[in-house]
Amino acid sequence: MPNSIILSDTGPLISLEHLSEGYTFIRKLYSQIIIPQSVLDELTFDLVTTGESYLSRYGIEDLVEVQSVEEIAQINGIQRLDLGEQEAITLALELDLPLLIEETLGREIASAAGIQISGIAGQIIKGFRESIIDKAEAEKMLEELFENGRINKKIFTTLKDRL
Repeated sequence: MPNSIILSDTGPLISLEHLSEGYTFIRKLYSQIIIPQSVLDELTFDLVTTGESYLSRYGIEDLVEVQSVEEIAQINGIQRLDLGEQEAITLALELDLPLLIEETLGREIASAAGIQISGIAGQIIKGFRESIIDKAEAEKMLEELFENGRINKKIFTTLKDRL
């Protein structure tokens, strides 16, 4: 089992939901995913469920750790983001962890703050390069992201060519 930790915003977790074995895959890369409470709230916003029920539904109670944020980091542009992104970036800075984030503006602000960023598509490439998944699995996962509207055609084509 891997012994690494990553932080996540809402978007990448939604992308994992759209992969047939998304959370199984991410467990091969990380032993823990830390999220702020606001991200869990965003994940369950349109659902008639609690955060605990969401974690249970996907069998990720042991994988995901929810942490609270006392004060949003004072970095350029952060106020333009939604609360989940603000808190995820803040925790990434506080804990000095890489961040899973997919929204363009959030990626730009996090990157400018010196945070290592990636989306789920990037994690698929990482999994392939580290021989955690084979080329066929990586291609299938990228296709699922594309078909579910989680990545655009340009990203799909570019990443598929890197396999």
